[in-house]
Amino acid sequence: MSDSSPLRIHTLQTVRTARYAVRGAELSSARRIWFALHGYGQVAPSFLKPFTDVVPADTSVVAAEGLNRFYREMPRPDGSHMQQVGATWMTRENREDDIADTLTWLGRLQAHVLSEAPLGAQTPVGVLAFSQGVAAAIRWIATGTVPVSCLVLWAGGMPHDVDFGVLRQALRNTRIVLVLGIRDPFITESRRAEMEKAIAAIDRPVELMTFDGEHHLDPHVLGTLLEALPHHAS
Repeated sequence: MSDSSPLRIHTLQTVRTARYAVRGAELSSARRIWFALHGYGQVAPSFLKPFTDVVPADTSVVAAEGLNRFYREMPRPDGSHMQQVGATWMTRENREDDIADTLTWLGRLQAHVLSEAPLGAQTPVGVLAFSQGVAAAIRWIATGTVPVSCLVLWAGGMPHDVDFGVLRQALRNTRIVLVLGIRDPFITESRRAEMEKAIAAIDRPVELMTFDGEHHLDPHVLGTLLEALPHHAS
């Protein structure tokens, strides 16, 4: 006998613990804050490895971690494979819920970090996003609640589901930098043209920085960008 009862799917908000990692100055002494958003399959602690020797003494880099974790197979030098935990900002299943949960998480992290900093809400803030993290960062900034002085979009595409009017207003006083590796296999000519067209919709000047590398963070470029975040005007 078949079950002909209809299937009903519901959602219910819950509380969970999210993770972030910090490199550089303690939050309690930081005069500048960078929020860093990782790419697909990365986790916050390892994402901060390229920042190891390049964070200015008065600066904290706070790497938020995506809420969705999974295992992936990674090759070893001997040809075998190992399982490694990775994180992502969203999945195709329940996409809108993932986005809403991410925005809530980033907003709470922002409030916590700035409450710890000695300058509080007056602390200069930068946002550096890599690959998939770019879309998450743009959605976050488009809430209009992030006082960002410098935005770094590193090898990632713009989302199309944001209010560009709100985004332009949020970025009206923001330095925007696009960073690309000249040997990045993911940035084809058509992909780059698509990215630049989407970024043009912000209607703000965008600086382009390139480096001789692939789809990864470059410590030298990182050091230059981190140091360029303005200090609080006394």
